[in-house]
Amino acid sequence: MEKISLCLTITLISFGLSAQTPLRWNYPCKPGTECWNALTSVEERQNACQIAGIDLKTLSTEELLLITMEHPFFRSYVAHDSPLEGLGFALEGFNGFEEFRKRPDAMKAACNVYCKEDFSRIETMADSAEMGAYSLKWIGVELIMCDDALLSQMSSQEKIDFLKRLHAQLLIKQRYGDVFGGISDAVSAYIFDKVMHSMGDGVLESQYEAERMKEFRVRLIMRDPRQIELLLDKFTEYVKNH
Repeated sequence: MEKISLCLTITLISFGLSAQTPLRWNYPCKPGTECWNALTSVEERQNACQIAGIDLKTLSTEELLLITMEHPFFRSYVAHDSPLEGLGFALEGFNGFEEFRKRPDAMKAACNVYCKEDFSRIETMADSAEMGAYSLKWIGVELIMCDDALLSQMSSQEKIDFLKRLHAQLLIKQRYGDVFGGISDAVSAYIFDKVMHSMGDGVLESQYEAERMKEFRVRLIMRDPRQIELLLDKFTEYVKNH
């Protein structure tokens, strides 16, 4: 997608977002402001989003994640064929996210923030725009938790506990499948497969076509939804047995 189109996508995604609890960094230049409208390129807008005037080391790991989740480009991964690549582009060079990834408790903070969220809140939202922005934000957190460096922060037992908590949240999201959509299931399946491989367990090797499996593992692109269903069935089975 051309960068000028991405600018439009970011603006449209940002409309209709509900007010959030004030953070220590609130992006003074963001969609809807004169400052934002005066910028003419993605690069200029990325630079305008950098955290300034605050020592990043004074921000807790959880604060850094919450600030990242409010980044004006955070939800733009949806504009890419590969959501993993899309999120990487969206947060490229953002100093708040770079600091977050350096923290030894980054995965713990991400898991805590994600797993304490009550996805049934979606029932109280006013319209589809608010629901859509909400779902994209939390799927974005799932994409962050796919990071190899973050996954490596967990022991084998912590990974098992993480999968149980992730699966519990998946079951709630699936009640609202019309909002979270197929991408939500795909990301959950991707995390499950990735964690299992990190523990030396190939889940469905014999049931995947090699090339399609490569595309899924490298770029989180799955052409056949039946394979996502197979992974999610294995995910459920694994949680029941552990």
